[in-house]
Amino acid sequence: MTKIIDKIISFRKKAKRKTVDCTAQQQDDKLHHLPQEWFYSFEFFPPKTEAGLDNLLTRIDRMTNRLDPLFIDVTWGESGSTSVRSIAIASHSQRYCGVDALLHLTCTGMTKDQIASVLRQVKSHGVQNILALRGDPPRGKPSWQRDDVSGGECDRAIDLIQLIRELHGDYFCIACAGHPEGHPSSHSEELELMHLKEKIEAGADFIITQFFYDADIFLEYVQKCRAFGIQCPILPGILPIQSYSSFTRMTSFFNISVPEYIMKRLDPVKEDDEAVKDIGCEIAIDIANKILTTPMDQGGMDGVHFYTLNLERSVNRILMAMNAVTTLSANNDNGKDETKENGNPQQMSPSLAPIASSRRQYPWKPSAMVQREKEDVRPINWANRPTSYVLRTEDWDEFPNGRWGDAASPAFGELSDLSHFYSFSLGTEEDRLAMLGPEPLVPQDVYDVFAKYVEGKVPHLPWCETTLKPESFTIQSKLANLNRSGFLTINSQPAINGVASNNPVFGWGGPGGYVYQKGYIECFASPDHLPVLLDMVSKQESLNLYAVNYSGEEIREGVEEGGVTALTWGVFPNREILQPTIFDPQTFLIWAEEAFSLWTSMWLNLYDFESKSYSLIEDIRDKYFLVAIIDNDFVSCDGGSLCDKILEAKRKSRET
Repeated sequence: MTKIIDKIISFRKKAKRKTVDCTAQQQDDKLHHLPQEWFYSFEFFPPKTEAGLDNLLTRIDRMTNRLDPLFIDVTWGESGSTSVRSIAIASHSQRYCGVDALLHLTCTGMTKDQIASVLRQVKSHGVQNILALRGDPPRGKPSWQRDDVSGGECDRAIDLIQLIRELHGDYFCIACAGHPEGHPSSHSEELELMHLKEKIEAGADFIITQFFYDADIFLEYVQKCRAFGIQCPILPGILPIQSYSSFTRMTSFFNISVPEYIMKRLDPVKEDDEAVKDIGCEIAIDIANKILTTPMDQGGMDGVHFYTLNLERSVNRILMAMNAVTTLSANNDNGKDETKENGNPQQMSPSLAPIASSRRQYPWKPSAMVQREKEDVRPINWANRPTSYVLRTEDWDEFPNGRWGDAASPAFGELSDLSHFYSFSLGTEEDRLAMLGPEPLVPQDVYDVFAKYVEGKVPHLPWCETTLKPESFTIQSKLANLNRSGFLTINSQPAINGVASNNPVFGWGGPGGYVYQKGYIECFASPDHLPVLLDMVSKQESLNLYAVNYSGEEIREGVEEGGVTALTWGVFPNREILQPTIFDPQTFLIWAEEAFSLWTSMWLNLYDFESKSYSLIEDIRDKYFLVAIIDNDFVSCDGGSLCDKILEAKRKSRET
């Protein structure tokens, strides 16, 4: 949990606004001078239904993990009508997605006591950033008019800002709104700038602007603010065009001017939504690029704020086109940027994934909650179910710092059973049947589902909240072969040896270091396949195997009793060696209980009790082993060699 203004200031200190070295194949000429350090943030609004909320939380998790925004913001309904959902989204995003949230708060129709109650609730959820607004006009009024007030006990946003500071001092970082083309209730440009300055003097830390489609208007606005004595960060709001009708409706409603060249581009294709989105992305890129490449003393900024409308695709396309994220293709084990031959990154196949240029603190996304700020070690088992891990450990008094330590130590508490009741949304029953199979009859039907997840054709598995992690794309085809061969992988990482810590795929921990990791595969294996793995491990000194089944029967091979194993570590200048990912045999057994329970809670219950599909999933749950294999030889093996070893062992077993 961090104040957003502190994060912006940190970025500004690092930003040198140098040009980026690039080739014609990598970027268009117009992108040649983007600053090396720039940031972006996303806005979301609370959906009206539970299903919509589940889907949004999944989308936020995916977008924050893949695109790594500096923060997100969450809107607030009239008179607090969405307060429960808004606070829930902000809290969830910080606790489980590891991204700081800026929560909108409006004063329309609210008493000071109501606002004070909301602030206490927000603080109790760990949210430390507020966007203070007057809010939408009262019902029945199309827009605010001159001299209108909120109808509550705080007439305007400045009164809300003053109340927040009066009640909570400097605890909250406060943002306020700016209007490059003027606010409807403003008497004059000078008076509006005076009111904006008063909001900053009252305690607002930075400004986010209304959306616009003329970059020059924003640049002029910033220069006017600076001349008026407003020196805080001013983030430009960018709304990608999603359809012609919504574009014309919103620009008319908010009185946003539209340059003639934009209408000339949109009018001929206004009936073609895809063409409109394509042009909309190009326009957003042009606007962002102009702002980011303009010197700060001429109104330029080093960050942009996207109004997503809860949509993902356009933002993905914009950031990929601006090289803010790398497009990673399957089996690209060097972390290089690979796009389609036509250079059009937005047309992405299931085997391509956008990932943000590495500024990860650890290989996993840390929670943004203050009580976990020192946490720097996690077991690998929940890598694809981080929400469950955070839920199971949120009552701990201390979190592992520096080393995992003794799993029996009372300092770290018990792994709660709470997550046995946690099942992220796979959609409706029809959605789940489409993903997991309407009528699996033989084991190969299940194997194919796991393989399709690896290939990006199935978005989730019960053991995997999000799509395949970027580093696993480097061994994607091998993982798919492994699953179709009956080794049902739910977790994996390739071996790496001394990769630069700023590598876009494997990097973490900041620049100037080198990172390492052992090959690891965790899979469900049938009683027929387990002997293949045991024989393989017994013949190779570098391998360790741990296995357990639904009944709790344990098998180990190639290991001595006890011992926590570092699976990922990094070496950095002027710091001790960090080992943020470990394997602990005792923790693995606790995870296995959860892993086996998911066969029941998220798959088995899809089918009728007496059906063949029910019997098949039940048989897999009851008879298969959960197997964890560690390859300690991270030096002489390439990234996918553990997969190769398993497939080779399977081939030899067939021959004999």
